[in-house]
Amino acid sequence: MIEGILLLLLSLIFLSIGSLSSVLIYRLPMMEMEINGINLFFPRSHCPECKKDISLFFLMPLIGFLVQRGRCKKCKKPISKLYFFNEIIHLSAGLALFYYFGISIFFFVTYLLFFIFYILFILDYKLFYLPLYLNYSVALVGLFSNSVFNLYTKNISEIFGITSFMYSLIGFCIGYLSLWIVNFFYKTMYKKDGIGGGDFILFGGIGTIIGPLALAPVLFIGSLSAILIISTQPKKFKREIPLGSGLILGLFIFISL
Repeated sequence: MIEGILLLLLSLIFLSIGSLSSVLIYRLPMMEMEINGINLFFPRSHCPECKKDISLFFLMPLIGFLVQRGRCKKCKKPISKLYFFNEIIHLSAGLALFYYFGISIFFFVTYLLFFIFYILFILDYKLFYLPLYLNYSVALVGLFSNSVFNLYTKNISEIFGITSFMYSLIGFCIGYLSLWIVNFFYKTMYKKDGIGGGDFILFGGIGTIIGPLALAPVLFIGSLSAILIISTQPKKFKREIPLGSGLILGLFIFISL
């Protein structure tokens, strides 16, 4: 009985977090461009087509989308299916992590990282945009979780006789500098950037989580993943590549192997 209630409560939380990710994905780019003074709290949720406010009932995760049959109740325009999929994906990821790790600090931190990485993945894929504060938050969470809780790099750092914090910090430096150096030589040759600065920070953040030794395979898998992503919309990605999305996908593949 108690386990059932806990599972239901967690499911509602995961769905709500998925709904929050939709808000961030939609609003963060507009906040960056300072469009109509929009922020995370103002204006209240509304239909992007008819601009009418959405009632609290229809804001309920999954239920609101299903009851409206994927269309705005007022103007009948289609609602982006991304809202629905965001909630399903966060529910699935949260329940999977809970099943494997239970209620633990590892579960909470890993789900937090998944939440951040998911938003970064979608924004880079859609808009080639990696928000600076979310990028740095990956590095901060990686450094904090390893230095305080020894979550991801404890065994390897002990082999080298250094603290987990130092191992994570080295991971950030190598991750950041590896892409920075590649871009430096590219810019020297072609007089323009070949890799965005956000990708440097993102890869550095990944380094804080998995450490420097795992960066090479993640970069290799991430590069292949970026090529796969390009193949989904070759015209859109003709001039620019969502490398950040590729690196995140590469990280997910690497840790699942």
